[in-house]
Amino acid sequence: MTIQEKYGFRKVLNARGPATILGAARVSDPIRKEIYDILGESVEIWELQRSASQRIARLTGAQAGCVVNCSSAGMAIAAAAVLTGSDPAKIKALPDVTWPRKKILIQKGQVTGAGDCPVWQVIKMTGAEYVEIGEALDCATFHLRAALDDTTAAAFYVMEDTFAPNLLPLETFVAICHEKGVPVICDAAYLTDFTMLAQIGVDLAIYSGQKWLGGCTSGIIAGRKDLVHACFMQEMGIGRPMKVGKEGIVSIMASIDSWLSRDSAAIEKRQQRLADTIAKALQGMAGVTCAVVKSLYSPSVRLHVDIDAEQAGVSAWEINEDMGRLDPVIKTDDYFVSGGKLIFDMAYLDSEDAALIADVLRSYLTGERRAAQRENVPKPRQDILYEMFNAWLDGDPRG
Repeated sequence: MTIQEKYGFRKVLNARGPATILGAARVSDPIRKEIYDILGESVEIWELQRSASQRIARLTGAQAGCVVNCSSAGMAIAAAAVLTGSDPAKIKALPDVTWPRKKILIQKGQVTGAGDCPVWQVIKMTGAEYVEIGEALDCATFHLRAALDDTTAAAFYVMEDTFAPNLLPLETFVAICHEKGVPVICDAAYLTDFTMLAQIGVDLAIYSGQKWLGGCTSGIIAGRKDLVHACFMQEMGIGRPMKVGKEGIVSIMASIDSWLSRDSAAIEKRQQRLADTIAKALQGMAGVTCAVVKSLYSPSVRLHVDIDAEQAGVSAWEINEDMGRLDPVIKTDDYFVSGGKLIFDMAYLDSEDAALIADVLRSYLTGERRAAQRENVPKPRQDILYEMFNAWLDGDPRG
């Protein structure tokens, strides 16, 4: 009996990657063994965190690091830390900030989701005064300089590859903030270059432990030793409901060891074969174009399948929606599906998965398989998410 059969849930072919909504990383056997071993032990958490700090420093080049229960929690804890430092009275006072230095800035064009809650929410829950600078498509140096004053506790920067090109680049952002003595917090949940932020001078960087590193649900804060210390001290305050367990801390240490010793070339070669399986099955199909795209935000081989609905007779939107109702479910990176693009991440697929996905895609494109009749206009992603969450207990989240 499979675990799906035992507990009554559907198998997922995960072509999206380590998304939280799909259970995050598929944790490897060696890392699972480390987690298994620590679950049978008692340990002083501060000592485990200090050991983790040493490995985080080795991974990132930062002065220190600590483990939190996810990257969104890391953003809130980092925001709290710049407000309070290691002052226990201030830590206990949050979210009531009665001292002057309480503003946290962010470029308006970088206001995105911390997972699926808005980034401003994880900042404001600390009691910080949240300030957006610039415009949706533009932010200039004068916007930032005008906003930095003696009441500014920190400035947030979000690492993403989909923002407007006229926002301030990270190097410029950090340099201007440091001119005014303001620390920079960087959300880098999906980033795969773990050393660049310390080199640029980011004061606190937040990485996901449950995404590309391959640990269980967890996050990493890395940066200046005094600020990392202040982050750990939030265990005495608002960080307590976000505490990470011993299994999360050990999974980070084991996953860092695994990351630093991985054979990247062999992994890429295997994943390229999987992408080729899907791309070859779609060769010659009307209105279909395939391309492998690499990104700073994914170490995986990712196959982009562009579908011209007029030529193909079916849209990427319809295919993506219907694949989510199959058994096994097939999940893609669907952020660009309304624009006609399906993205398949090869990180968690094997040869049988790739062959099955290839057959399913081809069946939609030949008309052998028909997508269920739905609205012609793609729904916004957040609407789909809301409907799924709203129906999780008594309805049918798959529609």
